[in-house]
Amino acid sequence: MEQLRDEILAGQAASGDMSAFEELVTRHRMSVYRMARSITGNHEDADDAAQEIFIRIFKALGTYDSGRPFKPWLKRIAFNTSLNVRRSGRTRAREVSVDLLPDPPDPSPGPDQRIDSDRAVSGIQKALSTMPAEQRATLLLRTVEGMSYADIARATGVRVGTVMSRLSRARGRIQDVLEKSGELVFQRGEKA
Repeated sequence: MEQLRDEILAGQAASGDMSAFEELVTRHRMSVYRMARSITGNHEDADDAAQEIFIRIFKALGTYDSGRPFKPWLKRIAFNTSLNVRRSGRTRAREVSVDLLPDPPDPSPGPDQRIDSDRAVSGIQKALSTMPAEQRATLLLRTVEGMSYADIARATGVRVGTVMSRLSRARGRIQDVLEKSGELVFQRGEKA
C-alpha cells in the first residue's frame, strides 16, 4: 500500500477497507503498546489493552473527523483504554521495563560505563515505577513518541499546562531518585 497519511487511511478504514485498517495497526501498534505498558505497568495487561484499543479504534472510526490529526485521536483512545484496564483491577504485578527507555548513546561502553549505565537504568526504572500512570504516560508521549505538548494535551484530555506540570514532576522524580542513589552525574541547574 502506498504511503498514505493516517487521516486518509482512517477514512478508508471507516468505509470498510480492512487493508487500510491493517496498515494503521501496523504503523501504530508499537506506540500503542508502549503507552499501554507505561500505564498498566506490565506486559500482559499492556498486550490485552493494546488489543482492546484497536478494537475500540475500529468501532469508533465512523466518528473520527478526518479533518483533524489522527495520532492524538488514537492516543486519546489508547490512554483512556489503558487507564480503564488499570482501574478495572485486571492489572497484574506492576513492573516497569527497560523497553520504555531509549538505548544508550554509546553502543560499546567499557565495563565501568556499563555498570554506571545499569545503575542509572535501575534508578530510572525505580522512579518510573513510583510515578502515577498519568505522569508516566505523559513522559512516554513526550520523550519516546516525540509528541508536542498540544498533541499530548489532546491525547490525554488535559490542558497544556497540566501536560507541562506532569512532565516537570516526572522529570523531577527521576532526578530525585538518581540523586538519592548517587547515580546523577550533574546537579539540578547544570547542563550535561
